[in-house]
Amino acid sequence: MPKRQVPLAVGRNTIKRVVREAFRVRRASLPDGDWVFRLVARPEPGSLTALKRQVRLEVDTLLSRIAPC
Repeated sequence: MPKRQVPLAVGRNTIKRVVREAFRVRRASLPDGDWVFRLVARPEPGSLTALKRQVRLEVDTLLSRIAPC
């Protein structure tokens, strides 16, 4: 995650933790392989709670397109 998109370390680390947790929950239903998550756009400015909610929603959407529950 580049600093130019998420300048504060606390934001970058929060995003990483949320992505890891979402992946861990759905790992059994996903096909085998290496998975890379890239941040394409700068997240909306706001609280960490809002950032967590936004990231979790987007990651869950992506993972459900790959392997629906």
